[in-house]
Amino acid sequence: MEHKMEHKMEYKQSLPVFSQSITPRIIIHGGAGNILPANLPPAKYKLYHDSLLRIISNTHYFLTSPSSFPLHKTSSSTTTALDAVTYAVTQLEDNPLFNSGHGAVFTRDGINELEASIMVSSGKKKRGVGLMGLQHVKNPIKLAREMLIRGEQDLEGGNGEHRGPMSAEEVAFMQSHGAQGHSQLHKYSAEKLAKEWGLELVDEKYFFVQARNLWCCVP
Repeated sequence: MEHKMEHKMEYKQSLPVFSQSITPRIIIHGGAGNILPANLPPAKYKLYHDSLLRIISNTHYFLTSPSSFPLHKTSSSTTTALDAVTYAVTQLEDNPLFNSGHGAVFTRDGINELEASIMVSSGKKKRGVGLMGLQHVKNPIKLAREMLIRGEQDLEGGNGEHRGPMSAEEVAFMQSHGAQGHSQLHKYSAEKLAKEWGLELVDEKYFFVQARNLWCCVP
């Protein structure tokens, strides 16, 4: 027993000591379709390159300057990783060069159906959420963020399935504050929540970009 205890103490002492100060890193991936160097002129390449650098720069400023973009922030006094990720992806969704949001890829049926997911390593009851088949939510990543945040109330004490029948007041609360315990939602149910939560909805034509249509859907 003594030998085991000594061995355990030695192992504990050998663990690295991490500093309390953490320098955040931002990594983005700008999906742009099946584009090869052979069909991407230098000027077009520069357009993509400069856009990615601008998004990185904007997000870094957002992350390190908490008071700069109050409309995008949570009630926290500091900008969180969740805030920064949402802000970065929103810029990708708003830029028609990239294949999400405005400029999204087309399905085999020739329509735009959007997806988004967001994950955290700790701090939330739901560690990750996903959305599929969206056709009217301007920024799917914002809806995913809301699902994650509102999931705190949604799962408080368990949803109705786990704790028995709910009162009418509890049902109304769940419908307005969360996704009824779900971590993934599809199309109509997801867009219904987006409308209830006041997120911006657009006509499905908003996502159409002719260049993306040519890349994806022309034989």
